[in-house]
Amino acid sequence: MRSPLLVFALASFLTQAALTQGAIAAEAKPPAPLPAAAAPCANCHGTDGRQQGAIPAIAGRPAVALAEKLRQFRADAVADATVMPRLIKGLTEGELDAIAGYFAAIR
Repeated sequence: MRSPLLVFALASFLTQAALTQGAIAAEAKPPAPLPAAAAPCANCHGTDGRQQGAIPAIAGRPAVALAEKLRQFRADAVADATVMPRLIKGLTEGELDAIAGYFAAIR
C-alpha cells in the first residue's frame, strides 16, 4: 500500500521539475539565424564567431566596433586585411550592420 504522503511528495517533485524545465525553456532564446551576407564570414570565423587559430574571434565584440572595422575593410583602409576587402566590397550599410549585430549578440 502506498503512503499518501509518499504519493504527494512524488507528485510535488514531478510538478516542480516540470515547472523548472518549462521556465528554462521559456528563458532560452533560439539563436538568431546567420544573415545571408555573413556566410563568407562564417567560412573563416565560424558561424559562432569563435574560430580557433590565426583567425580573430569576433563573437561578443561590440556591434559598433565590428561595423566600423567592416567599413574600414570595405574602404581598403586596413593594411593587413587579407581577403576581407574582397569579401565585403559589395555589401550594403544595412548588411554590414546586420553582420556586426549578429556576431555581437553571441555570448
